[in-house]
Amino acid sequence: MRKRKTGCIALAVTTAVLSVWLAWQFLPPLVPPPGLPAGYTAEKAVWLGVAWSMDAHSDTEIEALARDLQAHSIAYAFVYVSYLKPGDFFNPTYDYAAHFVERMHAAAPNVILLGWLGVPIQVTAPDGTYITNRLSDPRVREVIAGFSEQVVNEMGFDGVHLNAEAVVNDDLAFIKTLQTIRAELPAGALLSIAGHAMRITERATHIPYPVLPHNWSAEYLRQVAQHVDQIAVMTYDSGLIFPSDYRSWMAYQARSIANALEDLDVHVLIGIPAFEEETLSHHAAVEATANALYGLRMSFVESVVPVAINGIAVYPYWEIDGDEWAALDAFPSSLDKPRATRQRSGGSKNLNN
Repeated sequence: MRKRKTGCIALAVTTAVLSVWLAWQFLPPLVPPPGLPAGYTAEKAVWLGVAWSMDAHSDTEIEALARDLQAHSIAYAFVYVSYLKPGDFFNPTYDYAAHFVERMHAAAPNVILLGWLGVPIQVTAPDGTYITNRLSDPRVREVIAGFSEQVVNEMGFDGVHLNAEAVVNDDLAFIKTLQTIRAELPAGALLSIAGHAMRITERATHIPYPVLPHNWSAEYLRQVAQHVDQIAVMTYDSGLIFPSDYRSWMAYQARSIANALEDLDVHVLIGIPAFEEETLSHHAAVEATANALYGLRMSFVESVVPVAINGIAVYPYWEIDGDEWAALDAFPSSLDKPRATRQRSGGSKNLNN
């Protein structure tokens, strides 16, 4: 009877401790977010949906969007144009892209507009063949580059934003794709990409984080960065279930990215989630906007080169609510101070503040 009583007490204590520990993981931070480096400001970007390219919008609607972007100090807009279909052609969903760009340039000349192109890498071809990496085909790379040139020269975008997923670490075909696009883009056009999160090389979360094929090493991130003007790293879809772990994971990501790219001439944005969809890789209560920004601020304290992070990119614009805008607006913007032009000129990169 004594052993049974002792066992019950031990179980109760263990259960209580575990309950307290679990509750602690979900508690909001007990202290305000860390401050930013003296004088630090950030450029802000958002991902805009396909409706602006696919559907007709009045000048009034476009001007309202322009006012909203400017009110929130948005410097870059990644405007969804199309995606590469399994038949290796871009879905024709961009009838109104040129009109949208023309009117937006007039209404918000300080907002850089980049045509967002989706490229699924692993696809099933029309004949039923499963392709593990369609970027390995030079013909596919030429299709992407040719459409990128069309996005700039015919639709009027300031450049392209390539979202190719999922790019595994050390994928040389992706590097060749970037080189092919660059060769086709006119002088002055920006080449921006959505990059993958970094591989975890140290204990960053309470639950050990796995090494995933599409998590990039510092070496591969540096290699990619030398072929683009801008990288917006998708620091979400972590799959984490504890808000505290996501803050730590975000801090690790931003710190590692800054350290990896500190001496390279590339514009670096950290992806901030605002989407509410629940998936196996994204839990909205965990990967919340305010939580992500807190983790980013933690990275500035931990990193020796915080200024290597030039800003933030929020996905997606159409799901940002009032509380999330308040958190984003509290993050100081580089548009509030004089800065150099963000437009490329003659092949030189001068996006950084």
